[in-house]
Amino acid sequence: MRNQVGSTTLGMLLLGLTLALGLVVSAFVVSGSLERIKLAGDKIMVKGYAEERVVSDAGTWRGTVTVRASDLQAGYRELEKDTARVKQMLEAAAGSGAAVSVASVTTRTVYETGPGGTQTGRVTGYELERGFELNSSDIKLITRIAGDASSLISEGVNINSFPPQYFFDDLNAVKVRLIGAATKDAQLRAEQFAKNSGVTVGPLRSASQGVFQITRPNSTDTADYGSYDTSTVEKVVKAVVTVEYSVARK
Repeated sequence: MRNQVGSTTLGMLLLGLTLALGLVVSAFVVSGSLERIKLAGDKIMVKGYAEERVVSDAGTWRGTVTVRASDLQAGYRELEKDTARVKQMLEAAAGSGAAVSVASVTTRTVYETGPGGTQTGRVTGYELERGFELNSSDIKLITRIAGDASSLISEGVNINSFPPQYFFDDLNAVKVRLIGAATKDAQLRAEQFAKNSGVTVGPLRSASQGVFQITRPNSTDTADYGSYDTSTVEKVVKAVVTVEYSVARK
């Protein structure tokens, strides 16, 4: 009976020592975690956002004329005739002083295709192509040219009229304004977070600028390398900055 009591006492003593040791270790772990949280909590990183809507002030129209003929000289004469017709159309719409660029002729030899899709080496004809480009600050003109060029198809001109492109020339000034506005937005976000977290915002530690996204209105399109939509006259320029501030507990 005495041995049983002694064993019980020894067991209780060992259990007490184990619990005490566990509490010490637990306190040490918790203390270490709090210290890491404190060290990691001396800064705050936020993103600021700003956007501005702009209207394009420059545009570009591009098109190509293609001629296919069995004889190279005959094909070139036909291409020259079609070139004159395209230039006439452009000058009638934009005036003789319009900034029209006419590219040099590119020629491709067409070979006969035999069974199995292999070329036999026999020349069956030639394909000649010439490109045109019109640049103007008259946005309505660029839009009209893109539509009128396709009407030349009814005259026998094999023209491919590409969609017009619209640009905004003073984009750098917009970017500067947006960086300032996005930085202010980041500061407001940091102050609001600090207010709700019991800390105060200190000095600026670092700031980095993200890529600019120039999109169609009401678009959510983004790209890691930035985007520049040229399909619409109206655009939205978007900027994001990442800012890091020091913080201190109140």
